Amino acid sequence: MKFLLVDDHALLRHGLLLMLGKLPGEHEFIEAESCEAAFAATADHADIDLVLLDLVLPGMNGLDGLLRLRQLRPSVPVVLLSANDSSHIIIEGLQRGARGFIPKSSSPDMMMAALRVVLAGGTYVPPLGLARRAETEDRRALTTRQREVLALLARNRSNKEIADALGMRVNTVRVHVAAILKALDVENRNDAARAALGLGLTGP
Repeated sequence: MKFLLVDDHALLRHGLLLMLGKLPGEHEFIEAESCEAAFAATADHADIDLVLLDLVLPGMNGLDGLLRLRQLRPSVPVVLLSANDSSHIIIEGLQRGARGFIPKSSSPDMMMAALRVVLAGGTYVPPLGLARRAETEDRRALTTRQREVLALLARNRSNKEIADALGMRVNTVRVHVAAILKALDVENRNDAARAALGLGLTGP
C-alpha cells in the first residue's frame, strides 16, 4: 500500500511511518510538509491508497486542503490528524469528505484500529472526546424528538418512514427536519446525516 503523510513536523511523520510499517504487507510512504506539497505528490503518484492529513499546516490549512485533495483524488480516503478534537472541527471534516479523524492524543493501538476501519471502507470517529463535547456543545441544541428524527434520517429513512416509526404526521417530520438543519447549520439531509455520525446518533 502507498501512504501519503502530510505534516510539517518531521518527527511526527517519522513516528507515523514506523507505526504504519507494522500493518501487514509491503508499504511505500510519501511525505509532504504542506498541502501544496501534498497536491504535487498526488499528481506524481496516482496509486496512493490513504492520506493522513494534519489540520495545522503552513500556508493552506488541512480543512481547505482536504477539499482540494477530494477533488484531485475523490476515491482516496483522507484521515485527518489534529491536537484539536472539538466536535465542530470533526463534523466539519466529515462534511468535507474526510473518512476519519484521529486526535494526536490517541494511543498507537487506537490509531491503528482507526486506520484499519478506514482501510476496510468504514469511517472512523473518535469515541471519547467527541462524545463528551458533542453532549455539551451540539446535542443540547436539539430536542429529544429531533435527535430521534436525526438518527433515522442518518439511516436514509424517508419522511414517511420516520413518521411511521415515531408515530407522528409527515408534516411534523418536515418541521423537525427543517429545525435540525438550522440547528446543525447544514444545508441538506446528507450533511445532517454526517453530523449525526459525529454526534453518535447513527446506532439502532
